[in-house]
Amino acid sequence: MEYLIDLDNVTKTYGNKTALANVNLKLEPGKIIGLLGPNGSGKTTLLKTLMHIIREQEGVVKICNHLTGYETRKYISFMPDCEFLYETMKISDAIKYYEEMFSDFDKNKAYDFSQKLGLNINDELKILSKGNKEKVALMLTLSRNVPIYLLDEPLGNLDPLIKHEMLTVIKMASNPNNLLLISTHLIKDTEGILDEIILLKNGCVMNHISVEDIIKQGKTLEQYYLEVFSHV
Repeated sequence: MEYLIDLDNVTKTYGNKTALANVNLKLEPGKIIGLLGPNGSGKTTLLKTLMHIIREQEGVVKICNHLTGYETRKYISFMPDCEFLYETMKISDAIKYYEEMFSDFDKNKAYDFSQKLGLNINDELKILSKGNKEKVALMLTLSRNVPIYLLDEPLGNLDPLIKHEMLTVIKMASNPNNLLLISTHLIKDTEGILDEIILLKNGCVMNHISVEDIIKQGKTLEQYYLEVFSHV
C-alpha cells in the first residue's frame, strides 16, 4: 500500500510544551478524513508540519513517499485558518493569481466551483461576507489538481446554508486518487461526508478509525467523540 501521508513517531516541542507527541499515521487516497480534537490539541501544528511550514520535528514525515521539504509542497493544496488574499482583488483576479502561481490550477474547475457556491466572480473580496470569503478560499484550494488537500477549520462560525454548500463542494472534490484532511471541531456538520476520523488530544493520536466502524457500534460521531475524550 502506498500512502499519501506517512508519519512515523513524529514529535514537535516548543520549549517545555509538546505540540505533537509520537504521532503515527498512514493515510490512503480515496478518503475524506476529519482531524478532530479540542482547541490546542495539535491539529493546526500537524497540518503545518505536513506543509513543511513547521520544521525541525523528531520522527519521519513523508508526503507521497518523499521526505517533507519545500519540494513536497507541490503535492498539497492548503487552506489555512486565516485570510490570505488581497481585499482589492476581484474573485476573477484571485482565480488568475492562482492560475499564475500554480501550474496544477484548473481554472475551469474554479469557475464550476464558483457557480456551485453561488459566487459572482466579478465581486471584489472587500465587499464579501466572511462566509463568501471562506467560499472563495475553498474554491481556490480545491481547484488545484493535487493528491492532498489540507483544510484548516474551513467551516468556522458560518451559517448552516453556507456550511451545506461548502460541504457539498468538498464531497464533489473527493476522488479515488486524492485525500482530503479536514481539521474541524464541527462534528455534527461534517459527519455526513467523513470516511475516517483522527482524534487528537494534547498532540497525541487517541484513535484513527473509520466512520463505518463507529456506526457499526451503534454510535454517532459525536457520541464516539465524547466517549473517547471523557476518559482522558
